[in-house]
Amino acid sequence: MHFLTRPIAIALLGAALTAPAVWADPAAETSGPAAIVTAFNAAVTAKDLQKAATYFAPGSVQFTLRQAHPGMGGDQAESLSGDLRSHWMMVGSTVIAATKSYSRTAEITGNHADGDIATVWAKITTMSHRSDQPEAKKDEFTEVYLMVRKDGHWLIGAVADNRKPNVVAGGRPN
Repeated sequence: MHFLTRPIAIALLGAALTAPAVWADPAAETSGPAAIVTAFNAAVTAKDLQKAATYFAPGSVQFTLRQAHPGMGGDQAESLSGDLRSHWMMVGSTVIAATKSYSRTAEITGNHADGDIATVWAKITTMSHRSDQPEAKKDEFTEVYLMVRKDGHWLIGAVADNRKPNVVAGGRPN
């Protein structure tokens, strides 16, 4: 049995040395900030807007730097910010109604947590196949999520993106 002492000690030492790194990395947690961003995007892909909204903190904010579909309603001089839940209920409902298929994949490119706040940067890849188009369209853009921890749970407090406007109707930029 004495011959097992050294391998066991090495295994325990290795586990002890790597465990703090896992504990300190919010992305390593299944309910950490990055995991919540991934789960939110998966819920949107699954067309489960109610589930997607459960990841939002009360009073969460959407920062809109530019309209995604200019000319499709709304004022160009709209406020920079709006209610995140309302934004996604409107966008999600529109996407669900207008597409044969839609998916959002969030590739986490960076995250940092400090106490009860965190930021998560994600490269978002969307594939949307509108009913009136022969082929699916791929978009890629960056989103940054401001996360807040409330009652021990990470929630999305705000989202901003660098998404460019899309061509929507008749092949002309709107």
